[in-house]
Amino acid sequence: MTATTIEAPTITAQQLADQIVTALEGGSNYWLERFTSKRGKERATEGPWYSDPKVWDGDFEIEVLADEDSVTHSFTPDKVKAGLAWLMKNHPHRVAEIIEETGDAETADVFLQACVLGDIVYG
Repeated sequence: MTATTIEAPTITAQQLADQIVTALEGGSNYWLERFTSKRGKERATEGPWYSDPKVWDGDFEIEVLADEDSVTHSFTPDKVKAGLAWLMKNHPHRVAEIIEETGDAETADVFLQACVLGDIVYG
């Protein structure tokens, strides 16, 4: 049997910003303790910083801490690609919701968990 490689779809900086805003302002606030920019925030010219697509258009690094976790996770462009690939393999309808801009707080939460944790751990 041959292993199938699933390509991560490309999403725009605006689509990424939309997912982050929705996750931080409602979808993931039940498990997310901290979401702190280490690199990228300085490009923001409108607020809040995480809503500005310029933050997500290029290199960025975000430090993420879950409520029940003592390990700090990173959120980077590579993590976004890996998270989208994981979603394509396991929950392709969620990727469609992101691309078609029809998702909701649950879509954003699942997206953030896939990117940061590599799985759906909470909820």
